[in-house]
Amino acid sequence: MLGIPTHLAPRVNAWSTVRAFHAAAIGSLAAAAVALLLYRLADPDVRVVGAVLALVPMLGMIAVHVQFGTWRSAVAFLVVGGVCAWWFAVVVQREVPAGWVVSYLLSLSVIPLVLVGGAGAVAGRVALWSIVGFLVGRVATTVAILQAGGSTHPLVLAWVTLGFVIALVLFTSRNTTRSARVQPELLRSAREEHVSAYRAGVEAEAAAILHDTVLNHLGAIALAPDGPMDPQLARTVEADVAMLTGREWLAPGGRPGRPEPGAAVRAFEHMVDEHRAHGLDVSVTGDPAALTRLDQTAMTAVLRAVAQCLANVRKHAGTDAAEVSVFDDGASCTVMVVDDGRGFDESSTSPDRMGLRGSVRERIGRVGGDVQVWSSPGSGTSVMMTVPYGAVTGATPAVSSDGSGAHR
Repeated sequence: MLGIPTHLAPRVNAWSTVRAFHAAAIGSLAAAAVALLLYRLADPDVRVVGAVLALVPMLGMIAVHVQFGTWRSAVAFLVVGGVCAWWFAVVVQREVPAGWVVSYLLSLSVIPLVLVGGAGAVAGRVALWSIVGFLVGRVATTVAILQAGGSTHPLVLAWVTLGFVIALVLFTSRNTTRSARVQPELLRSAREEHVSAYRAGVEAEAAAILHDTVLNHLGAIALAPDGPMDPQLARTVEADVAMLTGREWLAPGGRPGRPEPGAAVRAFEHMVDEHRAHGLDVSVTGDPAALTRLDQTAMTAVLRAVAQCLANVRKHAGTDAAEVSVFDDGASCTVMVVDDGRGFDESSTSPDRMGLRGSVRERIGRVGGDVQVWSSPGSGTSVMMTVPYGAVTGATPAVSSDGSGAHR
């Protein structure tokens, strides 16, 4: 995630700041009430009930303003808050003799007016409403003090709060402006990275399909006896040429959908039958219906990978038999291809051989699966492919589910 859209950033940041101010305003009222009660415990002759009651309407108006957040609720809060600040100042001025305590308590009653935040979500308006709130509170407390015949107090804490609010608004506004300049570059970089990843997926799948079709066909033709091409091989070549010249395998699939009911089993059986037609004795165990629980992209990748494993058995294993087992453990589909052929040492395989690496391992990996291979010279080969159901696929394009082109 790169963050919120550029055009919404100032509004969201301002709203977040206002919400934080509202919470601080409630905290200031609570602190004033607690300070009065503690002062009452220290001096039982002090009557602070009136001052505490003066804070209740202000607290209620904060809740109203949080609920509606309009300029009318902001004005109503300032009006009620100004009256409550005057009432609070009258009681405190009369009951609390210590001047510094009076200054502290009056500041706590004015701070909620500074933190009102106003309406809307523009940084400049938030600062303006805070200044207006401070002036309302300052006037209300001054009137109360003059009525009682006392001297005014500096309200240092309220001044500090106002300065903090203005500084915070200016800071967040400046950062938002800077983000508005930087974010398009980040979005462009992310888009380019996504395009590169998608292109890499397309190229990898294209290379695997090319190996599964053209290279395998050329090998089959080279090993075929003299004379007319085998009809089955000719049909397979025609089907794969049609697939390569089409665009279905390249079309982006968005969210991979489920194949039609029975399509996975039919494609699996078609793939197995083609290998049997080429002389490979393929026995099937387990439940091929487990393939139907995979989405279309994953199902096609599994079919292509299994087909390449069977092609490898025909070409390299030195045996004419293989077993394909399909398992469903509830969380994933597992397919094993086992033969008792000559086996091989995977670590000694030439890096330019793409069959197992590109057409099996990387293909299954692109759909969130895993491949394990057990083989050694003279002991046969077992390839196990596991793909979780609902696995998040990478940037690989959706491909056809008919299994064509995956069999060589």
